[in-house]
Amino acid sequence: MTETTTNRPPPQPGEDPPLSRRQRWRYGAALALIVLISELAPMEITLVYPAIPHMTQDFRTLHLGWVLTMVSLVAVISLPLVGKLADTYGKKRVMLILAALFSIGSLICATADSFPMLLAGRALQGTAGGMVAVSYALVRDTFPRRWVPVALGTVAAGIGVSALASPFVAGWFIDNHGWQSLFWFMLGYAVLLIPVVAVLVPETSLRLHQRLDLLGVTLLGSGVGLALVGISQGPKWGWASSGTLGTLLGAAGLLAAFVVWELRVSAPAIDLRLLASGALRSTLVAYLFIGFMIAGYGLLMPQMLQTPAQVGITYGVGLTATALALWTFPSGLLTMVCGPLGGAVARRRGARLTLIGAVCAMITGLVAAAALPEQRWQIMVISAVFGIGMGLYYASGPNLVMDAVPAEQSAVGAAMLGVVAQLGNAIAVTVLSVVMAQNIARQNPTTGRITYSDTAFQHSFILAAVVGLAGLAVAIKMRHGRAPATGGAVTH
Repeated sequence: MTETTTNRPPPQPGEDPPLSRRQRWRYGAALALIVLISELAPMEITLVYPAIPHMTQDFRTLHLGWVLTMVSLVAVISLPLVGKLADTYGKKRVMLILAALFSIGSLICATADSFPMLLAGRALQGTAGGMVAVSYALVRDTFPRRWVPVALGTVAAGIGVSALASPFVAGWFIDNHGWQSLFWFMLGYAVLLIPVVAVLVPETSLRLHQRLDLLGVTLLGSGVGLALVGISQGPKWGWASSGTLGTLLGAAGLLAAFVVWELRVSAPAIDLRLLASGALRSTLVAYLFIGFMIAGYGLLMPQMLQTPAQVGITYGVGLTATALALWTFPSGLLTMVCGPLGGAVARRRGARLTLIGAVCAMITGLVAAAALPEQRWQIMVISAVFGIGMGLYYASGPNLVMDAVPAEQSAVGAAMLGVVAQLGNAIAVTVLSVVMAQNIARQNPTTGRITYSDTAFQHSFILAAVVGLAGLAVAIKMRHGRAPATGGAVTH
């Protein structure tokens, strides 16, 4: 039956014209596919968190945290380049290239027979860290503006689906087929999605023609990488040693050179001039601290819950990877539910309120986890509280950024958000791995499995919560985000 619009009032100035049923279905299908391919970014983290303890026997090293840090480091390096490429050559095109690189990285990880080879595969997977930023920008460019705030929240809900499903998927694969099977699964997932997205998702017509700032990307990546090496190796080399001091000073010099270069070059990798806007600057600072909290929770909870009960520790539950999923599933469920809810709240009351709620929930979850709970109901409550924070977090950030940057720089703005979030993740994994390594109770000489002391987890959870308090202070002081979110449909 053909729809008619003859009895509808004409759209008012600034409103979107009414959509036909076919158009609504097309936008709905496109959004579903954008959500599915965006899952690659959280999947490369959430699927691997539960596998870390199981990798110890194959790669006997205290540096397994680099399996996670490598992904965040490469994301930090590549996100500015990804954002610029997306604004220059098209969001969908770049999205498909990222998915292809992710597929190659997954294959390398699945077949890795050495730790360096595994890290090489993870580095290629890390390029997908820009997937969510590109997705946010693609939604802004191609969807009716009234849909944009909630659509951004729906992308966040998709990340919630990953958070809900990943522990179960990881648990089943790890318990039945080993940790390598996780990477075979990720390979198949990406390969199946690439052609469908290529055919059914629209491409944006917006283009920003600028040169690529490869020197800026190199300076940023080298500086961040050196800083993480210095932090992770500091306890081993000695904080006052020439190696540690030289590495950290070198990192500071490279990052300073990056700032100077970005302010002088005509087409910077990260347009630091956008930071002149307090709106964007405050959002990015808050997300740096929140990224630390999220990585801390994701790193610590699986290790704590999968450690068997032993003499000398009070936290041992000894869950299998599948049981871990059953105990912590409320986190993913509430993330999925609160993503669209957070988007709706942002559209009505402003994204700042959503961000404050997110940080408060996460801090509460971390403080409760520091008590080293052992009962299933306690773990489920903590997971639910943290999941609420995650859903609100994923809905607030993109709305704050899209309202703070011009439309032609939407991917760059989203990429900057991704950079600071990934940087927070990388710093957290590096710093907390150092804290944990200083508090080892014992190591099994046969399996190589490490048991950490109670203090290791207590100090790490509290440290993550304290960092979150800094993020809360920034969110409370923000002037930006107090008005209803528009999805970027404002004049800048």
